[in-house]
Amino acid sequence: MVYCPYNKEHKMLRKKLQQHILKCRALYKDQVNLMVCPFNKSHLIPEPEYYSHLKTCDDRKIIVQYQTSAAAVLSEDTKHDKIECEENWDDDDTPDYDPQAYCASANIVREPPGMFPSQRKAFIKEENKRKLGEDYEEEPKPAKAKSREVNRHAPYDSNKQHSGRRY
Repeated sequence: MVYCPYNKEHKMLRKKLQQHILKCRALYKDQVNLMVCPFNKSHLIPEPEYYSHLKTCDDRKIIVQYQTSAAAVLSEDTKHDKIECEENWDDDDTPDYDPQAYCASANIVREPPGMFPSQRKAFIKEENKRKLGEDYEEEPKPAKAKSREVNRHAPYDSNKQHSGRRY
């Protein structure tokens, strides 16, 4: 557990500290003036202690060690000769790969991405033609009623007794 540099009453897990600092920095920006350590951004130090912290910061040791370490030396067993090749793929006159064209010709199930309903219906119709080929027959649509009166029910008759039970 670590404490907030702005308010010592705030106690949290180390992994939550960065998020918390952003919130507290906005709340206490006028009251507390803290300086940020150049080796670790989660180190916020009051100005009088800043220079002593720079000399003793644990993260400084990591940076200094990295800066002063020698570069890795390649030995002869890790080096290899340059590989020569007569083949150059840039000189080939092969057409570019088009995944949409391949999917249209292969037996792959495709989904209509982000289309309007009418476009989706046309896409599904074309997909069925593509999958079934010559065997594809368009399903006949049901005939619409010419008059609305054909499908209407009789109006409710309040005089008609519907069941023998009375409540």
